[in-house]
Amino acid sequence: YAISCLDINVDDQSHMWHKILLVYLPLYIHTFHSSTVAFTTMSSDNSDKLPPPPKDGIPFNTLPWNLNLPDEHSYIHLTTTPDKGWTVEHYDPETDGGLLLDSHKHYSSTPLPLYPSTTSLNYGTTIWEGLACRRSPTSEKAIVFRPQKNYARFVNGAKAMCLPAPSYELFMRGLQLVLQENAGLIPPAPEVDPETGVPQGGAKLYIRPMLLGSGQQLGLHASPQISLLFFVSPTGSYFSGKTMGGLKLHLERRRCRAARGGTGNVKCCGNYAVTMRPLIDAQAKGFNDNLYLELDTYHNPPPGTSSRLMQAVLQELSAANIFLVLKTGEIVTPGLKRGTILPGVTRDTILTLASEFKDELRPIMMESIKAAGMGEEKKADDIEVTVSERDVTVGDLLNAAEVFVTGTAAEVVPVQSIGTSETPEEELDGEEEESFSVRFPHGETSAGPVTTKLLEMLREVLAEKRSSEATKDWLCDVYATPGDFRKGGPSS
Repeated sequence: YAISCLDINVDDQSHMWHKILLVYLPLYIHTFHSSTVAFTTMSSDNSDKLPPPPKDGIPFNTLPWNLNLPDEHSYIHLTTTPDKGWTVEHYDPETDGGLLLDSHKHYSSTPLPLYPSTTSLNYGTTIWEGLACRRSPTSEKAIVFRPQKNYARFVNGAKAMCLPAPSYELFMRGLQLVLQENAGLIPPAPEVDPETGVPQGGAKLYIRPMLLGSGQQLGLHASPQISLLFFVSPTGSYFSGKTMGGLKLHLERRRCRAARGGTGNVKCCGNYAVTMRPLIDAQAKGFNDNLYLELDTYHNPPPGTSSRLMQAVLQELSAANIFLVLKTGEIVTPGLKRGTILPGVTRDTILTLASEFKDELRPIMMESIKAAGMGEEKKADDIEVTVSERDVTVGDLLNAAEVFVTGTAAEVVPVQSIGTSETPEEELDGEEEESFSVRFPHGETSAGPVTTKLLEMLREVLAEKRSSEATKDWLCDVYATPGDFRKGGPSS
């Protein structure tokens, strides 16, 4: 049969078996291999497949930033040991098979089997990521934004917490599967402003991959069991309902979020636990959040410093990075070299967009500076927009035309003011504290021009209405093939 199909001349005995081996055997091997591959890899093109419509009866537009509708969704749970790690038994990208594909559990009815001696409960060995899935108003596709960056941060966190990191393929397929399983909870696509064509904000399906020590022990050492989880929740904006215009931030001088040599650049649970009490205290005083300092720069100023507060270096908020738009044309955010700031994905996105579209930002920057009472005689061509990551001091805030914060849940949110509060006398230890207060030219009633433009750029990218070489592979289609979904990562 093989000889007749290949039209081989049987009289030519010297070449017959050579031709069979070269042509027929690879076809046989391919046919056998394909019969064992899961159905998801056999489709060569899923580019036109769309998610199911949003579930009826859910008020997506009014959902708070919280765990919502837990009875409606499922999650993924895999376990391993430190010695075994994550193997093709958990997920094999060659066959798109493994335990991952059969690890869905109903959220409300299937809680995690945790014991009092669970390592992560006792010693905090938990890391997690936060991503968002949205429907594109352009194509109606379900889009996840830059998961490659989240994976890189996840690996860094796993190393810090002595947890074996999953492969990139396992991480991405876990994201894809939990989103497909909960696709009815992806909110409707955002409305588009009819005048500007810019998509508006809206609800999203938030995804939280987690890695934690789930084994039982009392000793201070790596957990004997590790759990990898992916769960979701439809949510609104992180600062939704908390601000009219812009945020009011409290400059925290007494308590520390992170210090050099610690885990400030790791998305671990401990980094958030330390912010809870200061956050509650700040909110009780009328602030929306805290802005933290590098406390060593505050308590140990250089000799001859006239104001130790003014030269103190800024860090970030409880769960967001901060940006300043200076009256010199500089867009600046605190740098990462100290190792105390979380490398936010939205932070990196704004830095990239501001650098990539500087020329487009130039007249907007001029508008911002003029409205702030500077540069009246200057023209847009006189302003050079620069984008920087460096040490930013409290003193720099006095030269800011605009201030905004960024985060996956927050997107881009303006800040209207930053100030200190009075410290109780019993906490001063005999020290004198400087007070500080600044209200920015933009942000009180609405976002400044540069903040607004950068938010528009971000939303245009999310809606497939703006792209460049720098934004390649930022948007991952949930219903693409597994291989296409994970493009742009370390294995690509």
